[in-house]
Amino acid sequence: MPGVTLAKLATVLLDESRWRILRELAKGEALPVQELVRRTRRTRNSVQKNMAILKDAKLVVQAYGHLYRLAPQFVASEGGTRLDLGYCVLCLDRLPT
Repeated sequence: MPGVTLAKLATVLLDESRWRILRELAKGEALPVQELVRRTRRTRNSVQKNMAILKDAKLVVQAYGHLYRLAPQFVASEGGTRLDLGYCVLCLDRLPT
C-alpha cells in the first residue's frame, strides 16, 4: 500500500468511529457526510474530522459531489464485511474492543 505506513494505519484504526465509517464505505456506495452521520450515529463534526483522517491515510477518496468512497486500490468483500488492504484484511463486521 504505497504511501501508507503501518504506524499511520494503526493510528487510523484506533477509533471506533473510523471502523464504522469504513464498514459503511466497504458496502460499495459513495456516500455524503450526512448519510455517514445517519448510518454511523455520529455527529457531523465527528464524521468530518474522521473523514479527513481517513483521506490523509489514503484509505478514502472524495468523489464528485462531495461523496466519499474507499480508495480504488482496496477490495471489499461482497456485503462490506471484510476490507483487503493488501497486507492485512480488516473484519469490519466486528468492532474492535
